[in-house]
This record gives sequence, C-alpha cells and structure tokens, in this order.
Amino acid sequence: MRFVIVTGVSGAGKSTVLKMLEDAHYFCVDNLPIPLVEKFASLMLEVHEEGVQNAALGIDARSGHSLEELAQVLDHMKEAGYDFEILFMDAEDSVLVKRYKETRRSHPLASNGRVDDGIRLERQKMDFLRKRADYIIDTSHLLTRELRQEIEKIFVNNEKFCNMMVTVLSFGFKYGIPADADLVFDVRFLPNPYYEDELRPLTGMDESVFNYVMDNETARIFANKLEDMVEFLIPKYAQEGKTSLVIAVGCTGGKHRSVTIARELYSRIARNGEYGFRLEHRDVDKDRLLEKIERGDRGMSFSGMVKEELSRHIGSGRHCRIAELAAIFTFCGSLEAGTDGRKSLRIQTENEALSRKGFTLLQKTFNIETDVSNSRIDRFRKGNLYCISIIDQFLVKEILDSAKLEFSGVSGGMPLVSNSIVYQRDCCKRAFVRGAFLSAGSISDPQKGYHFEIVCPSQEISGQLQEIIHSFHIDAKMVLRKKSYVLYVKEGAQIVDMLAIMEANVALMDLENIRILKEMRNSVNRKVNCETANINKTVNAAVKQIEDIRLLEEKVGLESLNEGLEEIARLRLQYPEATLKELGLMLNPQVGKSGVNHRLRKLSLLADDLRENKEELL
Repeated sequence: MRFVIVTGVSGAGKSTVLKMLEDAHYFCVDNLPIPLVEKFASLMLEVHEEGVQNAALGIDARSGHSLEELAQVLDHMKEAGYDFEILFMDAEDSVLVKRYKETRRSHPLASNGRVDDGIRLERQKMDFLRKRADYIIDTSHLLTRELRQEIEKIFVNNEKFCNMMVTVLSFGFKYGIPADADLVFDVRFLPNPYYEDELRPLTGMDESVFNYVMDNETARIFANKLEDMVEFLIPKYAQEGKTSLVIAVGCTGGKHRSVTIARELYSRIARNGEYGFRLEHRDVDKDRLLEKIERGDRGMSFSGMVKEELSRHIGSGRHCRIAELAAIFTFCGSLEAGTDGRKSLRIQTENEALSRKGFTLLQKTFNIETDVSNSRIDRFRKGNLYCISIIDQFLVKEILDSAKLEFSGVSGGMPLVSNSIVYQRDCCKRAFVRGAFLSAGSISDPQKGYHFEIVCPSQEISGQLQEIIHSFHIDAKMVLRKKSYVLYVKEGAQIVDMLAIMEANVALMDLENIRILKEMRNSVNRKVNCETANINKTVNAAVKQIEDIRLLEEKVGLESLNEGLEEIARLRLQYPEATLKELGLMLNPQVGKSGVNHRLRKLSLLADDLRENKEELL
C-alpha cells in the first residue's frame, strides 16, 4: 500500500490534489488530528486486504498547536516501519495573496486580517515539512491539467519526478518584460520577418516564418549556445531548491522571432524527462488585435467593434471573471448528459470574440485548457459555429458550483444563476452585464440612431438582468419579441452609461465623439435655419417697403412727404438690400433701428391708405 501525506501552504492546491488522488482511487482524509495520524496509518494497513490499495492524508496549518507534534509523530512512524511519502504543495507569495484576494477567503493564520502576515507565519510553521518532503510541487504557474499530469506521473504511473517546472515563454518587448521571468534573452538581433510582406501577417507558429528565422546561421549558432547554457543552469537551479524556472525569449512584438526561438529551445530541452516543461506565447496574437482596433476595422459594425473590445477585457478579480462566465453560460451555455450519466458543459456561439473570451476566462479562472471546435453552421448560411466543451466531471461540478448555475432536468436545458451572490458587488454586476452583451447583445450604428438591446431566452433571466441594469440608474425597458424577451435602451446618454458600465472605454469615446458631432450639426442647422428665416423675413419686408414707396412716388410724389419720410424713402430705393441699422447710419443726423422702422411703417400706412381710397373709387 502507498501512504501519502499531502501538505503545504494554504492556497497552493492541497485540496485539489486530494480530489485528484481520490479520482485515482486513493482513500483520502483531510485535516485529521495529528495524534491520530499514526493510528490512521495502522488502520490502513489492516484494511489493505479489503480493497483499499492506497491512502492519502491531508495536513495543513488548521491543525494549530498540534502541528508542532507532527515531527515527533513522523519520526516514530519511521522507527515503527511505516512507509510513507510527503508531498508538499507550494506557490509564490504574490500568487497566494492574489488567490486569497480573488476568492475573498481569510487566511487561517491571519489573525490581524493581513494575508501576507498569515503566509509568512505559515511558512515558518511548515518549514520542517518542506525540508522532509519527498516531492515539492510549485503551482504558481501550473494549470489544473498540468497539475493532474504531475500527480498521475508520481502517484499513479510511478514515474521519476523532479521538483522543477521549466516554462519557455515568448514575449514582445513593446508590451513589457514578464514580471515572473528568471532568465530573459533578447533575439532582436535576428532578421525580422515583419519586413517581408508575405510573412508579416503570420507568426512563429507558421512553418514559413520558423524556417525564415532558423535558416539564418546566426540563429542556429545562438540556439546551440542557448541550449548549452539552459541545460547547464537547470540542474543548478534545482540543486538550490528552486521549483519553477521561467525562461523568457523576447523580440519587438512577440510574434515572429521570439516565438520561433522559444519553439526551437523547447523542442531541444523538453527531451529531458527529469524535469517538467511547458511552452507559452504571451503576445503572439496581440499585434493583430491592436492593429484591428487602430485602423478601426472598417469592415466591422459598431456592435462588432464593441464586442471585440470587450473580449479583451479580463477582470482582475476571480469573482468578476466568475460573474462574467455565469452570464455567458446563462445565454450561450448548455449542460449535456450522456447515457452513462457523465455530464459535459458547453458554450456555443457564432461570435468569434465571445469564443476567445470564454476560452480565456475558463483558462484564467479555473486553469482549464480546453479546445475550441469550429464548424460551418450550414451550407445555406455564412459564418462559423464555435463550441467550447468541458467534459472533466470535477471541473464541470466546480464551474457549476462557483457560478451558482442551475439547469433544468432536460439534457441541454437552459441555465439560470440561482444565487445573486454571484453579482453582489458592483464590479461583478458590470462583469455580468458585459458577459450578457457579448453573448446576446447588439448596439446600432450611432451615426444612424441610438439603440442598445440584449435578447434574453426567458422572462426570468430578463428580469435578473433588468434588475442589475436598474441598479445603475438606467431605465432599461423590456419587450416580448417573438419568443424572446428583449431589454433595450434608446436614449443616447444612457447608452453611453451602458458602455461605461461594461468598461468599453474606447467605444464610449467613439460614441461620445459622434454624439457631440451630431449635436453640433443639429445646432448649426438650427442656427442656419433661423438665419435663413430672418433673411427671408428681411427681404420680404424690404420688397414690401419698396412697393409702398413706388406707389407713393407715383401718386403723390416723394417731395410731398415731410423731410424725414422723404429722406428714408429715397435711401430705401437707393439701397434695397441694406438693413435697418445700415439705413439709420446713412441718415443725417443718424437714427437707430427703431427710428428707421418707425418711419418705414408710416410710409407703409400712407401707401395702404392710398390703396383703400382707390378701391372705394372703383
């Protein structure tokens, strides 16, 4: 029988490892009192013949003061002939603090509420176990899938294990040097495929780019020297007790040269089975996305540009990422149950941006490395259908529990967030709305009009979302359209607020610019229309005045008028387009607008009297 003691610092993954060992048919017990450890080992030997092949025991800082007795207990077990192994789970302090912040849990030894103080005290208490450990696994950079592989390698397949995980990471200097890099190599001295038109849109993952870089003699010499150096350094780091090593290879954009050299280095050193190796490309797609934004992607609708921006927004808190995932599963998710009772959780969408976002959220939140399948919808419709599937039963349960999702009993049934704690915080509400819009939302082109909507599959889901939006003082209305419930906002200012809630800052500025421009145009149009109306009014009045003066000149003569009326009458005939103010300045002495207007009105009254007398004679 194999007897494993699983221990380590809180937050490093001890509970997760116990679940994995349980899946591997280990009999697992967590947080057993220290005085009962030896008794538990003896009982496991007694029941060995009854079907219990292996056992695992979890011990951590929750054991309190009795933890100090563990060293004596382990020594006594060694003397008594008990065969046991110690697995110590560890992680970097910064990673542990981040995990506690995201999960909102309190550290068991943080009496004053400071997580870093609790971690420091726990390391002191657990140091003797780390020194006695047979295996040390650092989970700072491990995905759940990779951790499972390591556990199976040690405790299922009985393979040799070394407490060292080596990560080869490519990056772009323009986006900053990785903060966790131990070794950094600059490959910007190599020929750049970016300046080759046919290679520019490709990456180091494409063979044409890879061959272009590696066909250079300098690149081959550098790869040989880099391999020699890394193979020399890794055992030295392992001897010093280092459990993780990040080798960063950088070029300008992290797209061509660094990816190629990282691939080449990984392929050479990964053949060494004594250590764990992984390959990552941090910035391989970043240039493409940023270029799309910079040029405004003219072929993309405004709604598509908003979703493209939102797909790159990853919440810093785990609770926010869970809230966004809960929304995505609510609108695009389904739970499939097979005939064998196994369940699979799926996200299906026609939106590429949403599929990327869902994949990233699952990876960063639950350390899931899943695949995204891509297929044509049908031969009569354009576009692709993207599907993300989670088939691991443990991960399916973890996601459902974390996101508080409930499904109907029917396979493929509609999900629903059963507990509002998922979006209790304002930041989580923002994330939930963001996920809902990415999944089922649209926004009209602001150049044509203002309309924002999210299509909800049920009235209950629509009510949930409407309540969240109302909490931000936005009047989102609901309407039944066919079989779906639609939440919509039509006021421009409130649509701006919706973009602010979802943290689509670039789209928000674009919309504000369009709104300002449209308001300016409307204001100018109003002023122009007003000026045009005034001009027309002035022209019509001048034409009427000239007609009246011509009539007076013909019937009675202008010399028969008093001096003031005669003077203004002759000036109007001489300057038909002049304004009242201009006519007043021509008079001697000068007269104001009201005075000129008074004289012209008297002329009009005299002309009207002549017209009436003529009509009476007729």
